[in-house]
Amino acid sequence: MFASHLAAVLLSAFALWSMRHEISERATTRFFWALPVLSAAAAAAILLVVSPGRRPELWIVAIGLGFAAGLGAGLALTPIKDFARKLVLIHRTWDGVAVTLGLLVVALTRLVTTDFMGRQSHGFGVLGGVGAFLAAYLVGRLTTLQLYSAPKSIHLDMVEGERRRRN
Repeated sequence: MFASHLAAVLLSAFALWSMRHEISERATTRFFWALPVLSAAAAAAILLVVSPGRRPELWIVAIGLGFAAGLGAGLALTPIKDFARKLVLIHRTWDGVAVTLGLLVVALTRLVTTDFMGRQSHGFGVLGGVGAFLAAYLVGRLTTLQLYSAPKSIHLDMVEGERRRRN
């Protein structure tokens, strides 16, 4: 269990680190947009698998609500896309970083309370549900960004890793 909890913490920390392009407003490929979302989804899956409380109904509702909220949040993003180089950048946002930080806090909570404090879970599966909600939010947000918002955005010639030019 310790290795699984540690893997969830490391994956969520990697997801948080790999979202730095959102804060710095740098142009990035689809792969680097998907990388933090995939890492967060893997961390949430680990949290669900190792959860002592098996509450699939709670988890399904959490995933559905998180995905719906993420779809709505993706509509609020204002992307700029270079269609030739397949690069996308967005104006500085904090919601994805905040959600990923929340997932890291959930994973750390599971690690500390279960492995270091030895606290017994009450079997409600809440931490797994919260982790699933947060990861589903990121999946929904990325889905809307890549499939709806970015294709309708303005075209701007960009270089990968380049910061957004202020006009």
